[in-house]
Amino acid sequence: MGKIDLRYDDYAQSANTIFNFMKKSEYLKEILEKKAIIPRYCKENLEYLNIHNGDIAFPEAMVLQKCFCDIPFHKLTETFYLNPVGEIYSNLSSDEKKRIKNNYTHTDFYGEYGIAFSKEWGEKNNLQPIHYLNEQSQYTRYFSEIVEQVLNTDNVSDAYVDDILDRLCFIKPLRGIMKRKNKKETGEEIEIEFQKNFHDEKEWRYVPGREAVRNTNIERVVANQYLLEMDINSRLSTRQYEKLWLLYNYEDIRYIIVPNASERIDFINTILNIPEEQFTSESDIMTQKYILISKILVLAEIRKDW
Repeated sequence: MGKIDLRYDDYAQSANTIFNFMKKSEYLKEILEKKAIIPRYCKENLEYLNIHNGDIAFPEAMVLQKCFCDIPFHKLTETFYLNPVGEIYSNLSSDEKKRIKNNYTHTDFYGEYGIAFSKEWGEKNNLQPIHYLNEQSQYTRYFSEIVEQVLNTDNVSDAYVDDILDRLCFIKPLRGIMKRKNKKETGEEIEIEFQKNFHDEKEWRYVPGREAVRNTNIERVVANQYLLEMDINSRLSTRQYEKLWLLYNYEDIRYIIVPNASERIDFINTILNIPEEQFTSESDIMTQKYILISKILVLAEIRKDW
């Protein structure tokens, strides 16, 4: 029997769009100006795997990645409660606790600047839905045992190590702790721990390929964050690391999201100032810029209308 060609079709029970949100306007401007989404090292909690090399535990790792969420558009501004935990939160005043525990939206937590692409684009550009692990399952226990065996065995084949690293790049616990910066009433900056259901985000993730990573002399997974050079995340946006970038064309963009009307004006000017050579379509350059501008959505308006 010949292989059946499964053509792309729309998703019937989940969104057809994936979003990447960020907290600073300069990050979104960089994405638009470079026509690339730049992966950076992010801390991933591994405590649920209970991995050890002898007496040394590996509770976390830094993974080179860029994350997208698979959330229906109307849920971007839907409020939900977060459960703050930890000593710092417990020592706050009752008013501060109430403020921190108040209603949140996805953009409150991850940032009010965003860019969105179709899932079809994601499938064609090496994005992968991540694997959420149930801490109590046999699968998770077996995986932890295999990782420990690799860590505690000499002369393990490169193929075996690569396979383990690939898996570590694309897993997350069903539930876990996420840290977010906040401010006390005095203005002092603090870091609050929140208990979060990660599965709700239905994350898709981009991790640069093995060959690209080797050619730039860095690692996809670093077990000790202190082994990373302090400025590595900022240097990843330089042309030296271009092979790691997730490239796109302007026509691939579905939406550009900004927090308010004044930011929309700022991003209109950003788009108008993008050099002509960045536009590769045969149609008129200004027409392409106007089409890109038409994709800007204002979060404050979405909150009212959705």
